[in-house]
Amino acid sequence: MHSQTIDAPGGALIDPTDVPAVAVRELATALKALVPDLSALIAGTVGEIDLKRADEIFWQRCPRDRHRKVATLVRLRCLIEARRSRRLTRLIAEHGNRAIAALVAAAAEMRLNSAVGFSDTKLVWAVSRALALPEHETAAA
Repeated sequence: MHSQTIDAPGGALIDPTDVPAVAVRELATALKALVPDLSALIAGTVGEIDLKRADEIFWQRCPRDRHRKVATLVRLRCLIEARRSRRLTRLIAEHGNRAIAALVAAAAEMRLNSAVGFSDTKLVWAVSRALALPEHETAAA
């Protein structure tokens, strides 16, 4: 059985049922293209227009190959969708940028099926676990 693929600009194809992991800095760079000061992410006011603009900025500025760019942007969209969960909203409201950094780190590496998105429970668990570490340990991770 042949699985469907995501056809992205420039002919890059990825399997949407198993989106490859990306480097944390790649996902952080895409997130900064989306919300330069993170206030919109904290407030939860990111919309489709913002995502399209971030896609364009990231696609032009990122030196990575097409496959990695597509994987990063798919992960970014799924991260934004997962960010809308009440539990993640609460963690971000309580811990701010530290929770966002933990969320980005988890979303960069966690298994992802783009049709289903991230598991809110697994993201909350990963962010909570990172927040339980002393601050200097999470900065080094």
